[in-house]
Formats: sequence, structure tokens, C-alpha cells
Amino acid sequence: MNIEVLIIGLTVASALTSLATEAVKNLLDDMGRTYKSNVLAAVTSIIVTAAICAGYIVYADIAVTAQIIVAIIAMMVLSWVGAMVGYDKAIQT
Repeated sequence: MNIEVLIIGLTVASALTSLATEAVKNLLDDMGRTYKSNVLAAVTSIIVTAAICAGYIVYADIAVTAQIIVAIIAMMVLSWVGAMVGYDKAIQT
């Protein structure tokens, strides 16, 4: 996985994580459930990033190495950070 693919994947994962997090928040608000925004963003980030990376690994037919695993974990964390400093933090400010 080269740096270009990593940055494109991170951009897509961050955008989809933010959108999915907001959708789940609206769904939970409509149901009257309480939640922690940062935990919800973390779980959504893990799911979205894992799906994107699994799709790329299958599509590109690449072997899973330690470097790929580190890149996937980095994408999950960075996507989570991007989702946490998204819409909610702008509204809170």
C-alpha cells in the first residue's frame, strides 16, 4: 500500500465515517437513546475503515503484511480523529 492509496483511503474513510456517525446520531436521537459521541465515532470509524480496507485488499489482491495492518490501524485512528473534530465540535464552538 503506497502513500497515495493510503491518503485516498483516509479521505474516503473520514468522509464516510463523519456521514455515518451523523446518521447514527440522528437515528439514536429519534429513538430517544443516549450515547457518547466520541465512542460512537470510534465504533463507526472502525467499521467503515475495516470495510474500505477489506474491499481494497480483495480488489487489489494484495497479501496482508505487518505494514498493511499498521496502515489499517493508522487509518482507523485518523478517521476517528477526523470524525471527532467534525460537525459536532464546530457546533459546540
